[in-house]
Amino acid sequence: MTSVADWLTIQSFDGLRRESFIGASMAAADDWLMTLPPGSVLAEHALYWYASAALLDRECKCLYSDHDHLNADSRRVGPEFKPDWSPELLRSSNYLDSALAIRADLAATVSSIPTASAAIDFAQCVASVSLHDYLLRTTERLSPTEIQHIPAVLLHLPMPAGEGSAVDKERLLKPVADHLSRLGINAKVSLSAHGHCRVRYLLPTPAPKVSLIVPTRDGLHHLRACIESVLSSSTYRNFELLVVDNQSTEPETLRYLAALEEHPQIRVLHYPHPFNYSAINNFAVANAVGEALCLLNNDTEVITPDWLEEMLGNLIQPGVGVVGAKLYFDDGRVQHAGDTVGPGGCAHHLHSYLEHDAPGYCGRAVQAQELSAVTGACLLTWRKLYQDLGGLDEANLPVAFNDVDYCLRVREAQHRVVWTPYAELYHHESVSRGKDESAEKIARARRELHFMRKRWKHVLHHDPFYNPNLSYERPDFSLSHAPAVPKPWLR
Repeated sequence: MTSVADWLTIQSFDGLRRESFIGASMAAADDWLMTLPPGSVLAEHALYWYASAALLDRECKCLYSDHDHLNADSRRVGPEFKPDWSPELLRSSNYLDSALAIRADLAATVSSIPTASAAIDFAQCVASVSLHDYLLRTTERLSPTEIQHIPAVLLHLPMPAGEGSAVDKERLLKPVADHLSRLGINAKVSLSAHGHCRVRYLLPTPAPKVSLIVPTRDGLHHLRACIESVLSSSTYRNFELLVVDNQSTEPETLRYLAALEEHPQIRVLHYPHPFNYSAINNFAVANAVGEALCLLNNDTEVITPDWLEEMLGNLIQPGVGVVGAKLYFDDGRVQHAGDTVGPGGCAHHLHSYLEHDAPGYCGRAVQAQELSAVTGACLLTWRKLYQDLGGLDEANLPVAFNDVDYCLRVREAQHRVVWTPYAELYHHESVSRGKDESAEKIARARRELHFMRKRWKHVLHHDPFYNPNLSYERPDFSLSHAPAVPKPWLR
């Protein structure tokens, strides 16, 4: 057994000049590399924690931890409590930073040079803007189980430099573009308004047909706005629009539905049974012909014309089973930037009520990333996957949480759930369904909540994309009073 003292090789560089070298040779899988940028400080228990994690999981090849920063007075500020492994987030920015350790044999493979020289290559990358490139080259060789996150602040980094020049920003794009090229992914990379890498995944020819499913009951004002925004604003045209009427009675609504049936891309389906959101969507899917399905609330409106290209481009990527969009309230504040599962008691929207263009916690409200779930108000998935998993749970979740349950089953089946901030819609939340104020509706809501807590008990205690150092009482990225982080010396 490798001891805690000799498992890790550390190099600290000032520019490209080696300052110190600790440890034994770097030939075996038990040897690791960790490079510290100038001015950084390790937490006193950092090496023990990294070593313990490496020894506990012998298959792991890349370890990363949370970190914070040291200001001019050497005071710790700006902690960054990271999600577990998210390849889509790493394409957006180097959210791992340099708080990581890489197994020496992996470093040799990445560099394609002898192990000792590979250590130098790793250190040079940390000392330059190419660290992002190095991490992309490294992680694309690994399975998700070989990358582990330690949810503890184990490295204190100097405050990051200010805004770089335009040339520097352009250099940020090349590592991601090269990474996508190596993987054979057809995509374009550009710089977002917030300085992150935006990946536009290009669609094949012919592109998949999408069945847009819009359940409705009266509420003509919102239904008309939804349908007409889809028809007039969407640049992606290979879709059918299934409007599922659940017992509308208002004459004006009925006339509008009859007129819709004349449109070549629209079919009006009639669901003459009591309201059951899951059953309505399952009924529509049984009548759909598209390869992909988009569950779309009747109280949504399209903002970005290429919303379907954006979502579908993500969906066609390997291993992706669900894609969600960024939704806004009427006043432009964020309504939905993905869902967290566990914090708040069950499932809640992330970054709710954030100002329209605010970056959110660690910039996560404006970067594409993997999440545990997204809302069914605008959810894209594969029809075959939907049918293979049995669709939405109409028996246990007729109204609430059915979208979250579906996403968790998608992840359980080893598919990714991706959220993108670049597909934007308004969502006039729950207008057509109304509020759960009657005794019957309150009882139904309690049953659904109980089912979720029982069915997903093993998931609710830890959302991999919501750090356990953050509050589980309020899903708002505030710090927890009692972090659920096991200490390795207490095992």
